[in-house]
Amino acid sequence: MKKICLLFMVLTLTGGVGAGQVYRLPAAVAEGLLKSSAVPAGSKNIISSVPASAARQRYLRALGKDNFCDLNVMLEDYFVLNPKAASQQVLQENEGMQKALVKRWLERDFYASQRPRQLRAGVDMQAKQGKIDYLSYIPYDARLVLLGEVHEINWMAENVEAAIMQFKKAHPDKNIYYASEFVDADARQELHVLQKEKEVDQRVLKRPYYRALTKRLLAAGVWVVGLENPALSRELAYTGYTLSFPNTTLAWKTVSPSGMRERNTYWAQIIRRIYAQDPDAVVFVHAGFGHTDYNQPASLAFLLKEFKPFVVEYAAPGVGDINTLLERNMPLAAETLREGIRLQQQDPSQPVFFIRHMHSKRSALVAGCDLHIKKVTAR
Repeated sequence: MKKICLLFMVLTLTGGVGAGQVYRLPAAVAEGLLKSSAVPAGSKNIISSVPASAARQRYLRALGKDNFCDLNVMLEDYFVLNPKAASQQVLQENEGMQKALVKRWLERDFYASQRPRQLRAGVDMQAKQGKIDYLSYIPYDARLVLLGEVHEINWMAENVEAAIMQFKKAHPDKNIYYASEFVDADARQELHVLQKEKEVDQRVLKRPYYRALTKRLLAAGVWVVGLENPALSRELAYTGYTLSFPNTTLAWKTVSPSGMRERNTYWAQIIRRIYAQDPDAVVFVHAGFGHTDYNQPASLAFLLKEFKPFVVEYAAPGVGDINTLLERNMPLAAETLREGIRLQQQDPSQPVFFIRHMHSKRSALVAGCDLHIKKVTAR
């Protein structure tokens, strides 16, 4: 079935990196990189790790025919902020990061296109009804588990809680931490672990939706640690997530490539403090999957790679289902799709999930995660 790609208006810089230049969308960035890489055959091209080749040229031509649609879908959110709300320095910084994002996507997608059978052999797929057994996937010796979600979707939040509680009950000897982007850090201390329920009300500010979940984990004996910069959290709580948010300076501070990098760096410092004080800690990080995915800019998975993270990603059709590197290169098998629909029709009262487990790290790095969970919805 032919894909339909949403087209967004290209914004023009005024007073930014050269007034009058186009602040490029992902496809436009890719086109610019391709034009600037018109070099003799046999030398390095846009995909710097692979010599120029006929296979690569065919691959790039095919992407161009589709107007780099999948590239746009995965990266568009990082490109459509209002340039008038940012300084020249911020625009310059993000322009470079956006080029790096596009290049990484093309590198990994081309790599996957040359090794389809090898990568798909590293993936187990199934349709599962009811509760998910996370102990079947998360390694026993895991030290860092990243749980990437789309915000304020009930079934995703429920599964985040289930993953943590299953692991805690199965391993009572381990020190289990819940480090959350929805809980504010304490800027005055090296590391603050919440002790009382009232602290949850005080520290879960920007998204009160997560207060009940956090209180349940705290009551269950999980060690709760806040990650978000409290000054930034207060600003987000005051501004709110409205339709005009992409036009604000705050959007550049939070969801642009440079903003995501700064927040992830802040969070990673706190997580390292946990391990410094408790070397045996098992840390579950709860955040948006834009912070956790292997393919996102300066993600926590990259910044904390020495702890060998295990990345879980939640998605739903039309809601956060934008990991195009996974969907292009490790799509759900037809029989898995049919089984999921059959289970859903057989008993609509129980949720059905498509589960992809990347048991090969090579496959996981292309897919962006080690475990991908998508809910089946009624058709």
